[in-house]
Formats: sequence, C-alpha cells, structure tokens
Amino acid sequence: MKRLAILPSLLLALSSVACGPDAPVASDAASGVTGAQRSALGTPQWHSTGSLLTARSNSRATRLASGQVLITGGTGAGVPLSSAELYTPATGTWTATAAMTSLRSGHTSTLLSNGKVLVANGYAGGGAGVYLASAELYTPTTGTWTSTPTSPRARSEGRDVVLASGKVMITGGAGAIGSIALVDLYDPSTNAWTAGPGMLANRARHTATLLPSGKVLVTGGVGRLGAMATTELYDPATNSWSYGPSMGQSRSYHAATLLPSGKVLVAGGNGSLTAQLYDPATNTWANTGAMAQTHWNTTTTVLLRSGKVLLFDSDGLAELYDPATDTWSATASLLLGRSSAPVALLASGQVLVAGGIDSVAYNTQASAELYDAAQLTWSATAPLATNRCGHTATALGSGEVLVAGGTDSVTYDTLTSVERYDPVTRTWTTVASMTEPRSGHVAVRLANGQVLVVGGNLYSTGTTAELYDPATNTWTATGSLLTARSGFTLTVLATGQVLAAGGRGDGGIFTTSTELYNPATGTWSATGNLFTGRINHSAVLLSDGRVHIAGGYYMVNTTLTRLKSTETYSPFSGTWSTSGNLATARSSFTMHLVGTGTPLVVGGLSGSSMLTSHYSLATAEKFQPVGGWVSAGTMTAPRHAHASAVLPSGAVLVAGGTNKIGGSTTSLYQSSAEVYEPATNTWSATASMLATRSGFTLTPLSTGEVLAVGCTNVVSPEGPSAELYSP
Repeated sequence: MKRLAILPSLLLALSSVACGPDAPVASDAASGVTGAQRSALGTPQWHSTGSLLTARSNSRATRLASGQVLITGGTGAGVPLSSAELYTPATGTWTATAAMTSLRSGHTSTLLSNGKVLVANGYAGGGAGVYLASAELYTPTTGTWTSTPTSPRARSEGRDVVLASGKVMITGGAGAIGSIALVDLYDPSTNAWTAGPGMLANRARHTATLLPSGKVLVTGGVGRLGAMATTELYDPATNSWSYGPSMGQSRSYHAATLLPSGKVLVAGGNGSLTAQLYDPATNTWANTGAMAQTHWNTTTTVLLRSGKVLLFDSDGLAELYDPATDTWSATASLLLGRSSAPVALLASGQVLVAGGIDSVAYNTQASAELYDAAQLTWSATAPLATNRCGHTATALGSGEVLVAGGTDSVTYDTLTSVERYDPVTRTWTTVASMTEPRSGHVAVRLANGQVLVVGGNLYSTGTTAELYDPATNTWTATGSLLTARSGFTLTVLATGQVLAAGGRGDGGIFTTSTELYNPATGTWSATGNLFTGRINHSAVLLSDGRVHIAGGYYMVNTTLTRLKSTETYSPFSGTWSTSGNLATARSSFTMHLVGTGTPLVVGGLSGSSMLTSHYSLATAEKFQPVGGWVSAGTMTAPRHAHASAVLPSGAVLVAGGTNKIGGSTTSLYQSSAEVYEPATNTWSATASMLATRSGFTLTPLSTGEVLAVGCTNVVSPEGPSAELYSP
C-alpha cells in the first residue's frame, strides 16, 4: 500500500478540514507585563502600559502577524493625523513608523491574509461631509505605505469585514449628505476596488459581522431618520442583500461579536440596557441574561481567549459575558473612561486600549492600558526544535515526554526527528532519530519502558514498526503489522501485549482484522475480527482488562458511513462482541475512562458524505452498565480533531480542534478549552490556549500540568509551538 506523508492539512482531510502550518512564537513576555507581575494578578484588572507618542482619538488599531499593533491616524489637537505608531507588547513601548500618504480619521483598517494592512476612507478636514475616496496599503516588512491604484467611494466611519473569498467589504458610513448604503469591495489578488451591491438602507454607526456560513450580518446604525432596529444579510453566493429579522430595538454605537458557537452577540448602543444573540441556524434574535451594569454610552466588545466577551463603555465600566451560562458579571473598570479609543486583542490574550477622549475632562489622550483576565492557566514553554503536526507524544517512565516524527510545519517534510521534553527544567532535547520518516503514526509505552511506534510510513506498501529505548537513546526496527493499515488504534493490554484494531488497509479496504504485538518476540499475530471495519475511531482499555472501541467511519466507493456502533475485545477469548450504540454517530473524537472506570466520548465529527453535511459535535456521552450510552452534557463549543487529557483531579481537559459548521464549507479553528467534571456531569470554560491548534497532542505531566504540542494553525499565526496548562 502506497502511503503519503501526512501533512497538517491531510491530517484532517478525512474530516474535511485543514490544519495549518507553523506560527511565530509568543511568550508571557509578549504581554508587556513581566511574568512575576502576571503571576501576582489574582483577579482581572487593568494596568498601565506605555503611552502613545501622539495623543489621538478616532484612530484605528490592527494587530500584525508579528504580534505588534499598528495605530493609524485619528484626530489630535483638533486636526486629522497621518502619523502611525507600532506597539511592541514585549516591551510595552511605542515606536513611530512611516506616516500614511493622507490625513485620516474615522477610517477603516483591515489586516489582509498577505500580512499587509489596508486603510481606507475617513476624514481629512475641509468641513462637514468632506470625506476621502482613497485607500492605501501598509507593508510591515518595509514599514512603508503605497496608495491603491483604484479607490472606494467617499465615506467616513464605514464598517469593514473580510469575506471568505479574502476580499474586503466596506459597508455604509457617513457620506456627503448623511448616512449612506454604499458598499465597496477590495480584492487583494488584483489590488483593485469595485462597487458592490448597495445595502437596502442607509446606515452609519452600524456593525458588520462575517458569519460562519460566509454571509455578512449588518445590524442597526443611524439612518436618515435616526437609530434603526433593522438588520440585513449579504449573501456572497448571490451577491445580494436581504432584510434579516429585526432586533426589536434600535441600536447605534453598539458592538457585535461572533462567538465560537457561530452566534452573534450584540450589546449596547443608544443607552440600551440589554444584549441580544443572533442565531444564524434559526435566523432569530433572543435576549441574553440581564447585564450586570447600565451602559449609556458607546460600548466596545472583545472576544477573549476564554470564550468570554469583555464589554466596556466610554465611562470605563466593564463586564464579562459567558456564553456557556448566558450570564453577565462585572469585572474591573478601566483606569480611565475613554471614548473613540482603538482596541486590539494581543497574542497574550490581553486587551490593549490606547488614546481616545477621556470621559471627565474630555481631553485627547496618549495614555494606554491593558486588561488582564487573570486566567493564567496556559503559559508558553520552550519551543520545539522543529514545530510539527501529525506527531506522537508519549509520556516516559522518567516523566519526560517523547515527541516523535510528524510533518514539519514549515517545509511540510515528513520527519524522522525526535525530541524529549523535561517538565522539571521545561526544556527540549533533540534525541536519536527514527529509522524512517513517519507522520500520522501511533505510539504507546510498553511495560518495559520502551516506546513502540507503528505506521505513518512514507511511500511504503507495509506498516512498519520500531522501538525506542529511553535508557540507550536508540531506535531499532521490530516486526511489521501483518496487514498494512492507517488510521488504526493501539492499546496496551494488561498482559503487556499491544492490540492494533481497525484502520484502512491496502486498496482502501476498511479492514476488520486485528493483531496482537508480543514485546518478547517482536512479532505480530492475528486475533479476532471486528464486526465492522472502521477508521478514525477511538479505543480505551477498560478496568476489567477488555478493550472498548467506538465510532469512526467507513466508505464504500464515495459513500461515507459514520458509525454509532461500539465493540469490545476480550483478551481472554481473543474475540470481539458488539456493545450498545452511541446516541450520535461520530468520528475524530476522544475517549477516556473517568470516575470509577466509565468510558467518556467527547465531541467529534458527524454527518454524511457531502462536505457541507459534515458538522462538529458539542455533545459528550458516557457509558452506564444500566442504560448504555447516556448524555454527558454539552461543551461550550462544537469541536473535532481536538485533544483531551485526564487531570489529576479526575476532571477532563478538552482543548482546541476545529468547529466544522454544518450546511457550509466553513471551519472555525479553536484555541478555546473547557473542563468536564464527572461528579456533576457538567462542562465549564477554562482559559484558552495561546495558539489555535487542531490535530495536536495533549500529554499529562508528572508535575500535574498538561503539555500541548504542535499543530499551530495558519488561520491564527501566533503562539508557541508548545505550551503548558496548569490546573
């Protein structure tokens, strides 16, 4: 069987998603606060950081791929500005960069996929209603600006959104005689602007949000007759607008945030004391739980890495919305109430607010501050020598972790290289390489302390195996599987033997054969057959010595069948028996024993053969001796290709993965994490990882921490190649 190297994208191809390559390294130093300061923070709080070089309001902030924040234009000393500055989180300082080619205030600033920043429109002076019909590009690598050869139509305070196609859409804003409905589109591939279909209503001070479906939701704003409650939806498939459901109350100067669930949170505006959720699945609005505080002035919202939403107003009052519980709670107020201040979420998870007009003296400010949510449970550790995906991570008897093979996240080469992580010194050491490149392989630690690695072969008609000896730091070949296969599971039995089950064999056959590895002889022997061949399933060793496998899928020609069925292997008889079905067919999920030995399955991918029919699951199930598989609650976000680990407390940490939206081709890559408590059968959000990861590994350490390794995603190009969770 010819087997290709498993690239980050190929790791998830069977799940119809892609995992991205390497991302730049970030650390706690990248927060602008020292590690000692951060660890001392017991509660959420705001603290000062370096001041802007120029006091300004109504400027714009854009976080660059480097982690720096670009501040552009605005109004200072009563006149529009062309100057720009860069904030470096590691030092908490600002430096000047090249000025824009035009004075601009109230413009848009959009990060493009090529790393450049598009700045468009705005006000340059000249009296009311005199707005700019120009745009320019900032290149971070050279620190220079260039005008685009064509231009959008004149406006100020437009709302920008990056479409799934990569184009930038700017909607509405203020025109020469008031609010406008004009829409302009910028295509980075051609560096050109074109007029788009106009909205159905003139709007300024509205919001525009890209939905998981690729549509754009526009809400509220100020029209020619005042604030509006109406909404509109742009469909890129038809290049047209249609009215959406009314919010039921007028809003302008409000804020909108896309949640990990795919819903949109709208809050504030016009002295509104309520917040609402838009559900794209039902095309309906619903009120959230009551807000903790009254917000009469302009509101700003930021989605934090925890999955919560930080809201603050121009008076400095702040609170947090928790989508998991649909509740609001007060958090620390800003050091200074300020309006018209740009905001940026840093790679560290902190929130930067800079400049603006203070709410007491109404002076234009240069001061800046950072919000720290104090959820300091993830921290960067030393980076891998080679960032990778499709690797294995195995806890050794010494407490170290062996990370082997995978696909290089930069070159996409299949790797032979191996690294060992020491949780005491928090350092990596490159050790002896495997005898051949492997990606998408499986590894287990044997009773003798050696590590058995199987599969993931590059251009091979067989499924080979090798052994790593930690004592001698050497690799030696051992027996190959009798049947070539990929996507199988390995389980170490109480006898010390290793059971290989399922997978896709030579010629695309979903094999029912299973095999046993004998460490004493280094050979494989056939054992009982599965009732159903399957791939991307999960397996767990039960407390009575049997092996339980669940879910997965198989294909016949192009027809994919996702499985609910489960089977149990008895090492005493060498046979398989069917067990009760899962409530939901799923693959690409995780399974652990919790409590007194109860199997728990978490998340996964469901749906039929059609790509648009695939969807990630938020549900979990557990097996009861009486009653079979029952609900184990619902996670705060759907996810598959995630990782999970049992914590010392017995709770289960689940992190990362991908949320494939059903009915579309959209996949949302995750950094969020949550914890399952077996005693209460409940889920709760915990701090998000520093990087977006899908198809990565989580390994419990002897220190009680959990090590996350690899698979940082191109959609979120920041964060360390490895990080630690400290429960």
